[in-house]
Amino acid sequence: MIRRSLIFVAIAGAVYVGLALALVAWPPPAEKEATTQATGELTDLVRTGDLGQPAAPEFFVARDGTKRLYRRYLGSGPDVLVFLHGSGSDARYLARFARSIAELTGVTVVTPDMRGHGAAPGRRGDVDTVVRQEDDIADLASALRASKPFKRFMIGGHSIGGGLAIRYASGDRQPRPDALLLLAPYIHRSSPAARTDSGGWATPFVLRFAGIDMVQRLGIHAFDGLPVLRFEIPRSARDGTETPLYSWRLFASVTPRPDWKADIQRIVCPVLVLGAEQDAIFRSEGYTEIFASLQQARVEIIPSINHFRLVTSPESPQRIQAWLARQI
Repeated sequence: MIRRSLIFVAIAGAVYVGLALALVAWPPPAEKEATTQATGELTDLVRTGDLGQPAAPEFFVARDGTKRLYRRYLGSGPDVLVFLHGSGSDARYLARFARSIAELTGVTVVTPDMRGHGAAPGRRGDVDTVVRQEDDIADLASALRASKPFKRFMIGGHSIGGGLAIRYASGDRQPRPDALLLLAPYIHRSSPAARTDSGGWATPFVLRFAGIDMVQRLGIHAFDGLPVLRFEIPRSARDGTETPLYSWRLFASVTPRPDWKADIQRIVCPVLVLGAEQDAIFRSEGYTEIFASLQQARVEIIPSINHFRLVTSPESPQRIQAWLARQI
């Protein structure tokens, strides 16, 4: 009886591992040919040239010895805001937004290229550990404080950068943020703000996701660096520095943890969430439900703009200015 049970367990285990490996090796979905509303809106944003001139690159040295790129938009006051870019891109597109915040509020805005992105990505589309982005933010804050001490440290982000900002604010890295500013943040595929495939912007490799999850349950992490997500970046928005493929590790590093509700609950600083009424990527109406349990959170939906126009509309900086004035 014991021998039969052992044989059954061995066979079941072999089937489980074989299925998991087959899913990991399953070919990714074909690239999409058709233009979606989201990709069309990005094409329009690039064509209009409303993004502004990026500040000159600066560099800090992270704890692993890597030089990391960031841009700084100087404000007149003592506070600093580290603001994180969205998926597939780097921080250059935030130039107009960052400069407007600095001019209106006096806050110095710093926009790093997240690890795995931009002109100096390290390994494009991948990171060595899931916690690397949070380490980089903490190391950047230390470098900024060493060059010019700041009073309030704030963090924020647009789209998936907002997801990383939530991850940092709900974790244990220092310094702790004094405020959290989120523009159409990514939360989780199961959250009330989610749309299927992010409205056509993202194509998840669903079977590979499932296979990696299966082998991780066995303590195997050999496949964490494989790509599991593709962003449908239009050709008009590509210049060779884009990052259309994310590994499992990179995606996990820039998004809230699987228990995203617990991440939200761990945030203790004031929070401003700005959504876009015409967002084709996320359901802006879902943010009210997501942040309802946080008394210190405020959700505002800006009418008549889309996901990408949040960073070019003058209304976003104006609302941030008004909200920050109430936090002093």
